Amino acid sequence: MQLATNDVEITVGRETLFLRPTLRAAFRLEQKYDGFDKLIRELFTGRLSAYGDVIKEGTGQRSALTDYLDNAGDTPLAVSLDLLVGPMCDFIVSMTGDAEAAVEASKGKPISFKEYHTRLYRIATGWLGWPPEVAWDASPAEILEAYQGRTEMLAAVFGGKQEDGNKTLDATKGEVSSAVRAELNALGDLTNTTMAEVRG
Repeated sequence: MQLATNDVEITVGRETLFLRPTLRAAFRLEQKYDGFDKLIRELFTGRLSAYGDVIKEGTGQRSALTDYLDNAGDTPLAVSLDLLVGPMCDFIVSMTGDAEAAVEASKGKPISFKEYHTRLYRIATGWLGWPPEVAWDASPAEILEAYQGRTEMLAAVFGGKQEDGNKTLDATKGEVSSAVRAELNALGDLTNTTMAEVRG
């Protein structure tokens, strides 16, 4: 997996911009254009406001360039859009997460990008315990990699797979044996003062 430390670089005139594929940018652009496919189509047809939207969301800020692109209409542009469309499409693809994992996981039920990005947000703020602002500023690839690390840590701490009677449990999926569950429940019982009483 390639993490998003390699922001996408574009140069417009004398200005070099770095587009970071954050969850916030992915969610906003996908929703505004009702799909990444439609956004890419807008870029290929030369819609300047689409270029402005990608730059605003990728850089996280407005600039004189994005204001110009938003209001340019049919005004000629001194920059060749052909030089921008490739890097911008790379940026859009990077907002979809890990392409290698997507190929492996393609056996499951397809979901929309809205649902996918919502799940990533839930993973970041729930499973990983990140504050919302950190979750929005992380890339999908970073969230997926951190989640993988968290599940590996949980498997190492609680055991990857355990036997519970006749059922095989997988700690990476949140399954815990009845013995461990009983110990955890007993910890909340204030009448227990020693581990022997907890295990008792």
